[in-house]
Amino acid sequence: MKSTNSPISQQDLPIEKIPSPSRQAIGQLSRLPGSLGRFCLVHWKEIAVTFYGSLMMGLWLFVAYNKIVGFEQNMEGMLRQPFPRPFAVFLAYAVPASELTAALLIGYSRTRLIGLGFSALLMTAFTAYVGLAILHVWSDKLPCNCGLIIQIGWIKHFVFNVFLLLISSWAFLLQWWISKSKLHIDNGNNKDRYKITRSIPIVRNQKRETLHKLKCSHTHRKE
Repeated sequence: MKSTNSPISQQDLPIEKIPSPSRQAIGQLSRLPGSLGRFCLVHWKEIAVTFYGSLMMGLWLFVAYNKIVGFEQNMEGMLRQPFPRPFAVFLAYAVPASELTAALLIGYSRTRLIGLGFSALLMTAFTAYVGLAILHVWSDKLPCNCGLIIQIGWIKHFVFNVFLLLISSWAFLLQWWISKSKLHIDNGNNKDRYKITRSIPIVRNQKRETLHKLKCSHTHRKE
């Protein structure tokens, strides 16, 4: 009895023309770096704002949480600052509240520009205070109420604050740039829509009839 099984040649079954899931997956993976590179080049401003904004939001939440949890120590340290007692008590409540407000404003897309600007203002105030401490305007034994777990010297603190000030300022400028470009695109779209509607005969005739009626009523009133 002869065997009916015969070897299948490449002409009978072209393997190269059969779609392979692994081959498709390898092709998609090979195109992934290029797609990511193009996406980063197009949306680099949004990516930078997301990164820097997340960094500032995390920082504000962290330091505000430490000040609220250790509120007694925060109040004691604030009372030792070179401020009048009522103002020091006010700052003990206002500083963590401002930091939480900045974090919430950054986290919401519609108020992100305000939050980043507010963060830059807070970092400007903190950096100026540390700079005055370095210049020995305040006492050398002042405690640091920054809310960080690791206590660092005033000079390192100043460098750290300048770094955060540059980050928040750069993120604010990028977010302002994004908002301005979006507004420009929206205005351009509105102009294009206006041109399109003007090109429609029905809309154009309705506008002419409306202008004609207004002119007739105006002349009738004069008479």
